[in-house]
Amino acid sequence: MRAFLSVVGLELKALVRSKAALLLLVAAVAWTAAFPSLVTGDGTVAGARELDIHFSLGGVFALLVVALLASATGSLARERAEKRLQLTLVRPVGRVALILGKVVAHVVVGAVVLAVACDILAARVDLATPCRHVLAPILPSVQEEAERMYAVYLADTNTPAAVRHAPKATVLRLLANRAIDRYETVATNAVARWRFAAPGDAVRFRFTNTFEMRQDVCGVLRSGAAASVVSNTTQAVVLFPFRGESAELSFENRGTSALMFRPRRDIQVLRTADAFAWNLLRAYVVLVAVLALVVSLGLLLGACLSRPVALFVAFVTLVVGEMSPSVVEQYPDELETNLADRVGLAITRGAAAVTRPVSAASPLEALAKDECVEPASVAGLVCANLVVAPLLLALLGAALLPRKQDDLV
Repeated sequence: MRAFLSVVGLELKALVRSKAALLLLVAAVAWTAAFPSLVTGDGTVAGARELDIHFSLGGVFALLVVALLASATGSLARERAEKRLQLTLVRPVGRVALILGKVVAHVVVGAVVLAVACDILAARVDLATPCRHVLAPILPSVQEEAERMYAVYLADTNTPAAVRHAPKATVLRLLANRAIDRYETVATNAVARWRFAAPGDAVRFRFTNTFEMRQDVCGVLRSGAAASVVSNTTQAVVLFPFRGESAELSFENRGTSALMFRPRRDIQVLRTADAFAWNLLRAYVVLVAVLALVVSLGLLLGACLSRPVALFVAFVTLVVGEMSPSVVEQYPDELETNLADRVGLAITRGAAAVTRPVSAASPLEALAKDECVEPASVAGLVCANLVVAPLLLALLGAALLPRKQDDLV
């Protein structure tokens, strides 16, 4: 433990001595403090706060990801190249303790800078604003829905031959990807029903159609004995204060035209959780956990690659991680009939799967919408990104480090 703490202390001193920590802190304070005067919102307090969260706090987080990844990637590689790593390891300091100590030091710097940015944001917003749990309807899984739709397609004589002869796994993947956008139509005087995990105190609808046009809404919401008239002519997304009495919600369309929406996207029951201050704290913890994962990856690359190559691989990983979902989503040949394209898509999907924990874990979208950053998901992300992943990557880096040491002898 003493050796581990020594590594943490030495790495912190190195980050302070190189002025990297100071520059990050100054940049974060300057950007967060100046942001409100640099942009113009929609004139509402909610709109200004949403911009502040996405681009002020989000900008600081993006800066930390890039800066700490670069610093962590070069840390071990630089010491190896300068022949200083051998001196550290003979003190003695275990290789795992060495890598974990560097991870902790970088995460401490990131946590401090991020905390300052959160404090500046907290001074500009109402910390008492409530956040809400978001409950989606209980529906079959996308895989179950894909299997059901696949059987329907095969039974339909109008299904194209290309679909019939395509690999089942490819068609199922396409159907699963589209399940989230499946539309449900509620005809005039018809009633739609859904079940939720629990009742709430508000309902959020987005009534839409295939052309994403706004529609007039007129109907009745019911939950148990509670009922509420719904009327809307101006907004695309409508929030109805409505305290349900049961976990079942129904909507009767009393308008003059049918309404369309996607149940997986466009209907949610909201239940009040706690204040924005607690939500910001949970979001902060998640962001720090993501930084720990990024730093651990950087140190692994630095343990097995030279500094220029490690930096190149680290930043290519970031770029590919950001681009992969768009490439997969916009690929024109959905049935993947070309072998070369199938190989490329498999690689792209693999890159997206590997980098998804970093991109998908960001809680800023939920924070900006006053949606609760769920404590259960926070606990899972902290366990995975702040504990398990750094430990596993440190063990792998420690196993690869001696090989690189031998290369330098």
